Order: sequence, then structure tokens, then C-alpha cells
Amino acid sequence: MKPFIDAHAHLVHNFDSKHLDEVAESGLVKQVWLLPLECYVPEFEFAGNDEVLEVGKRYPGLFVPFGYIDFFQGPDQVDRLKERGFVGLKAIRPPKDYNDPAYFPIYARAEELGMPVLFHVGIISHRRQDQLTIPVPPGPAHMKPSMLDTLGDLFPKLKLVQGHLGVPWVNELFESVFYYRNISCTVTGLVDYDWLIHNLDRRTSYGESFSDRMMFACDGFYGRPEFWQRILSLAEFTRMFFQEVGKTYSWHDAEERFMLENARRLFPEFAALGEK
Repeated sequence: MKPFIDAHAHLVHNFDSKHLDEVAESGLVKQVWLLPLECYVPEFEFAGNDEVLEVGKRYPGLFVPFGYIDFFQGPDQVDRLKERGFVGLKAIRPPKDYNDPAYFPIYARAEELGMPVLFHVGIISHRRQDQLTIPVPPGPAHMKPSMLDTLGDLFPKLKLVQGHLGVPWVNELFESVFYYRNISCTVTGLVDYDWLIHNLDRRTSYGESFSDRMMFACDGFYGRPEFWQRILSLAEFTRMFFQEVGKTYSWHDAEERFMLENARRLFPEFAALGEK
């Protein structure tokens, strides 16, 4: 199996350190962007900021630690997360729309500090209010892909990543990728493969292929052996998607860029972490 970068992943609470050592030694995954999920109650066993940062420091350059944005706090939290060692930010389940002006100071501070923000967009797992640690409405109404267009305009130096394809509003992703150089996408979760087939070879307004603005990811969980095989299976499936489905399309040759090179090219600051 060829190596890949997993540009959208999570960590289980009370992770198996020995298994993470095995993942690191496998050479199959070159980098993992780890996203905390502090909005869920402990029973779901999703790791939060502390454990994500611990793993990021233990495996510098391999596991990239993102810090959870608390939309109930102000922009000072970005400074604190940066000082602790987080290199990116994770946005999910906001109480208002992502592009609500109330959140602009948070994004402005992230832009100043050079911290990319990965947003969950589109369909999201169903959770009752008692399964969340924050008082937010259910569903994805505040997390539409087009909301990032506003931020792409207002914060042109801030790297914005659409986590997932934004289903059921996947066509909104088209506009984001078409117009904004600072918006890219991790393709994971509920994937609209029909949309990908017909759009991977589209061109942006500045001439770049859509396939060069998208990155492979699993949205899986690291830290236990039973999840690792699922991650490897998805990576192999995605390569076969390019090789077999893509053989009659012009995007068939984008496999290696999609699986590995785009993440390195678009986020060289992450690639340099292991060199410090």
C-alpha cells in the first residue's frame, strides 16, 4: 500500500499508546491532522484538546494537533491555543452561522497567528441535547459550505478548510473552490462520489484543477487497533476509485496529489513540523 496523508481525523479518549507507536512505525500514513471533539459528552470517548495536544507533541510532524474553537468564548482563546502548541483550529456545531459577525474576531486572530481553520460543513451526526456539552440546535443549518465564502473574502490570508463535502449542499462547495484560493476541502464522511466524478476535473476561476484543491481524509479514529484497518481500507478504496473509476476521466492522474501531495503543497507549515 502506498502512503497517504489523513487530513481529517480524530483521536479516541484513553488511546492505546502502543498502537500509535505501531501506526507511526508503519510508514503508511505520513501525517494525520487530529481534530478534538470537545462538544460531546465523555461517554462517546472522543478525545479533546488535552489528549490531541499530547499526541501531537509525542509524534511531532506525524500527528498535527488542532485546537477546538469554543464559539461561546472570545478571540483570546486562539492565543491560548497557539501558546500551548496547537497549529490549527477545529470548528464544529456553532450556536450561530459560521459567518455571523460575532465570530469575526476569532477568525481575525487566527489569521494574524497563521492558524488554519477546518470547519465541519453539511450533514452531521444526530445528537440529543443531553449528548452535547454545549447548548446548540441540532442539525447542520449553521454549518453550510457557502458560509465560508464570506470568510474567504474578509480574511484572505486565513486558510479555510471545508471538512467533508457539505452534503446535502455539495454544490455550494463548487463556488467556494472556484473563487477562493484560501479555501480547500478534505473529502471524507458522507461522500457524494457522483459529484466528485463530474467535478474533479473542473477548473477554478484562476485556472487550478478542483482535484488540486481537495485532500484525502478518513474522518476516522486513531488510538485503537480496531479502527486502523478501517482507515487503511478507506485509503485503498480511494486509490482504486482514481484508478478504476477515473480511468476514463481526465482526473485519473490526480491520485497521488489527492492522497498525499496536495496537503503538503497547500499546508507546508504542517509538513515542516517534524523538522523543528
